[in-house]
This record gives sequence, structure tokens and C-alpha cells, in this order.
Amino acid sequence: MRIGELARATGTTTRALRYYEEHGLLHPERSSNGYRTYPPDAVKVVENIRLLLAAGLTTEDLLLLGTCLRDEVIGDHRCDDPSAKAAVFEQRLAVIQRRIDDLTAVREQLLARLDDLRGREAAARRGSCPGQRRRGGVEPAERPAPVAGG
Repeated sequence: MRIGELARATGTTTRALRYYEEHGLLHPERSSNGYRTYPPDAVKVVENIRLLLAAGLTTEDLLLLGTCLRDEVIGDHRCDDPSAKAAVFEQRLAVIQRRIDDLTAVREQLLARLDDLRGREAAARRGSCPGQRRRGGVEPAERPAPVAGG
């Protein structure tokens, strides 16, 4: 199959396929006229590349998978040597977990800050001190200071 056919079959672009080739993820043959030709399993390889890149793996990670890119990534695993796949997945999962932990900490900080801000808004609506009421539409902190000697 030629590059345009593979692009249509996988819902990607010829540019993306060339990028995968440049990074050693796809290995087309060249016909006598110089056109790229791909074997039938290239469809599965491209689908796996796209899935794994979308999941956060890098092209360098995918290179470590080697022939496992022909495997069913999310189904049965038929890799000759699944240890490379397991190692890459474990490393990527550790990176993802660190990101989750960092994002969780940021989320907790933002929630605490939001609670603080909402508490201040509520206090401002009630007046700056409990039981103190606004007079004449002027907040107690906004009243002009008394003039000395006057």
C-alpha cells in the first residue's frame, strides 16, 4: 500500500507518516520508482503509534517497543518479548503518576485559596466586623478619617 492509502486507512496525514518514518517507527519499502510502500500490518502500527502518542508516550518510548508496535496495544499481547513494552509502560505510568500528584497538589492549593476568597467576599457583604452594619452606603473602612482640630 502506498503512503496516501495508508494515510486514508488510518485517518492521519502523509506528513505524520513521514514523521513516524523519520523517527524510525515506520519502515516502508521503496518501489523501483521511489514510492513508499507499506505492508498490510502498517495500519495496526500507525494506529498503535497514534494511540500511544496520545496517551503521553514519546517517539523515543515507542522506539523501545520495537516490533511490539505491531501488537494489539490494548488487547491481546502477542509480543515476542513483552519486557520492553512492560518497561516503557511502567516508566510512562510513573511519569503520569507524578503529574497527577503535582496536579492534585495544585488543585488542593487552588481550592483552599478559593475557599479563603469566598470567605472574604461573604465577610465583605456582611460588613468587616460581625454585627457591624453599613451606614449611608459607606463601608466602615471607607469613611473619611476625622480632621484634627476641626
